[in-house]
Parts: sequence; structure tokens; C-alpha cells
Amino acid sequence: MGIDIEGLILDLPNQRWFGAKGKPIASWEIVDAAEGPGVDVAFALVRIRLEDEEEQLYSLPLMRTDEGWADAFDDVHRLRDICRWLVHNTTLEGDHGTFRLTGPGLDPEDPPGIDARPAGFEQTNTSMIVDDTYIVKFFRRVQVGPNPELELTRLLTNAGFEHIPPHVGEAVYEGSDEEGPERVDLLIATNYMKDSEEGWSFALRKLRDLYDEADPADAREDLPFLVEERSGELLRWIDQLGDVTADLHVTLAHEEPSPELEPEIHPEPLETTELKELGESVHEAVDRLIAVGLKELEEPVPAIEEKFARALEVSDAGLKIRAHNDYHLGQVLLTGRGWMILDFEGEPARSLEERRSKQSPFKDVAGMLRSFNYAATAVLFERGRPGSEEWERLQPWADEWERVARERFLAAYLTRAQTEGRFLPSDRETWTLLLDAYEIDKAVYEIEYERAHRPEWLRIPLRGLQNVLFREIE
Repeated sequence: MGIDIEGLILDLPNQRWFGAKGKPIASWEIVDAAEGPGVDVAFALVRIRLEDEEEQLYSLPLMRTDEGWADAFDDVHRLRDICRWLVHNTTLEGDHGTFRLTGPGLDPEDPPGIDARPAGFEQTNTSMIVDDTYIVKFFRRVQVGPNPELELTRLLTNAGFEHIPPHVGEAVYEGSDEEGPERVDLLIATNYMKDSEEGWSFALRKLRDLYDEADPADAREDLPFLVEERSGELLRWIDQLGDVTADLHVTLAHEEPSPELEPEIHPEPLETTELKELGESVHEAVDRLIAVGLKELEEPVPAIEEKFARALEVSDAGLKIRAHNDYHLGQVLLTGRGWMILDFEGEPARSLEERRSKQSPFKDVAGMLRSFNYAATAVLFERGRPGSEEWERLQPWADEWERVARERFLAAYLTRAQTEGRFLPSDRETWTLLLDAYEIDKAVYEIEYERAHRPEWLRIPLRGLQNVLFREIE
């Protein structure tokens, strides 16, 4: 299929989802493309080469206009026909492979596609909401091999896991010769969770209420009771979130072979060598940060080394499983059916191999616990600057809420995980050491991110790191 998209390629660096910001494009080529039946809409796979010789692969949904081919998200209404292709299990033939669209969860008697609008909330992908019933996510920067978002959502749907928006359709490219990539996942369609609220915004809203009720006359010794009483609704939802998180891990840690669980999903022992590699990665990141002038990390180095040394001494670290791998309050929705977990794609900047790798379940747990710390402190930033009178007045409330939220989440998580699963270490000291290791890893990652993007927020992960390092094991 011959298409001219040079103008669109030149505009790629201006797209939010472009993965090579600040790197000039040296050259590009269309790997394969195919036009849909009866409409001026097409798919294209494009490989770009950057001036530093890095190559990246992009999936572009296209539409024909009077001026030529353009990104179809310039007029998302034109993409409604993709839903019809999904319903009818359509195959589009390219020069070097096929674009296969299937919709196992869609009803041919009642096909979607009356209305479509952009979702408008992504940075690394683009999505459209169809008929207020389905959401279709188009992966933009793609890699050869199964995308974990599609892979795990499909698997969990087939396994009957109730706390995700169910998978209803997908599009996959399959190469038929050496010119075309072997397999590239292009999009996923799921149910759209309308009338829902993101976990992050829900937590911030409830924390604002808690801080509004903080009375200077309240005695410090009464804080545990007051925080539990005044944030009871939020804490009850955190109880449920801990339970749902454990349910996710129980499902993904299914140890018996089954049609729903592919071989790459089955759990394996978490080896000491992997914990050693985690510690080395943290050490390298800390060294980088100190080298660029972050002297606040010099003092904690011995404590970090001690934490990982103790983690390496454990005799049974439990199992590693396929997990979420980018888990925080922004990845869960509160709906009329309880919590729904979103976005299993992993951190987009990481390789596909890393995003599909098996991890200790404590990686997800640590991510959510760090998110509680961020939520409590984010609302403090709304009330004043660090060191201000208002900040100092509310800091004890933030600390106490985070302590209780951690405690409640972990209690609910461990109750379900240890009752229904066999993937965690059995003794408290061991799992605490492992959780500390993954929290340190997450906090150091956050420190690198905040230093580069939000220096004023550096104090959040720095303080969080201190809390982990000097927390006593009960």
C-alpha cells in the first residue's frame, strides 16, 4: 500500500506520545500498512531512526483527507469503523503481513460505533471512548512481542478476575515475511468504566477533608483516634484495595497449569541473585545521584547497604509472578463495583522484556504504599510550602494518616494473600525485609524522577526513603 505520510512524520516530535523527545529523527520507513474496507482509514507501522542510531517502532492509525493522510485522532469520529472491524473479526492485508482485528466480547447483533470521542487523558498512548460503553486504547510506541497490557487483561478476563475492565477486542499485526515484524500488538478494547473516580483524585479529595477538619486544639496523642474516625470512608476503601490487590496476585500466581495461564505466567522462585541485582541497581542509581550533587543521599548509603544485606540472607523469598509492575493510586478506579485495576502496560520507558518480567509481588505493594505517601504530602503542598506554619501544623496528620493507611492496606493484603495464595514468605521478618527492599528501590527511582522533573517535590521520596531505612522490624 503506497501512502505519503512525510508531513505526519515531521510532526511526530510534537506528539505527547512520542518516545524520543529532544532527539532528532535521522530517517524513517513504513514497515507495513493496510487500508480498511470501504473507508479511508488505515493502519501503518513506521520505524524511525534517531541521530544517535536508536530505532523506535510506532503504530499510526491514519485517515485520508483532502490534503493526504493524517493521524486519525485529528478526527476521532472517523475511527468508529474500527469497532465494526473488531466485531466482524476483520483481517487487513499489508505487503509483509496482516493486521488482525478481533472482538470476542462484542455483540455482532448490537455493534458499537454510533459515537466516538477522544478519552483525552493519556501521554504514551491515545484512546477513544465509543458509545460511552467501550474504550479503545491505541498503543503508539510499540515493540515486537506481546504487549503486557493486552496480554494480562485478556488473561485476567478469561480467568474470571472481576476487578479489571473486561477485555472485549484487540488488533495485532503478524508479519508473514522477513520484512514485517513477527508480532506487534496495536490496540486493546475494554469496557468503559463511566461514573468512576481515579484512586488518586479520590484519595486527595478525602485527604483535603481530613486536613480541613484538623483543629489546632486537637491533642497530638489523640491523632490515631481522630485520623481513623475522620478518614473512615477512605480507610475502608483502602482495606478493600489491599484485598483486591491480593486477589490480583492470587490469580496471577496460579500454580497449576491451566488454559487461562500461559507458560510465561506461571510463578517461579524468587532467587537471591535477583535480590542482589536489585540492590546493585539501587546502588548504581544512588551513585549517579550523588555524582550530580544530591548530597542528601551520602548519609543513607550504609543503611541502604545494610537493608539489602539482610534481605540477601533470607532463606525463602517466596515466588516471583507476573504482576502489574507500575502500581499506584493513579492506576485504580473506584466504581459502583468497587476497585478496578487499569493499565498493565508497565513503565513505558522500559523494554518489553523488562515490562513482561516476573517480579516479587512486593514490587506492586511497595508501589501502592509509596503512592499513599505521595497523596498525603501532595495535599500538604496545596496548603503551604515546606517549613511554613500550616505545613508544620498538618504534617503530623499526614504522617499519621499514611501510617494507618499502610497498616490497613497491608493487613487486608496479607490476610487474602496468605490465606488463598502460596507465593509470599510465611514469616513476618522475611516479608518485611523484602518489602523494605522494594520500597527503597521505588523511592530511589522517584528521587531520580523528581530531581529531573519536579525538584520542589524531591523532599517526598527523600523523606520516604528515610522512613523505610529507619523503620524497625516488629
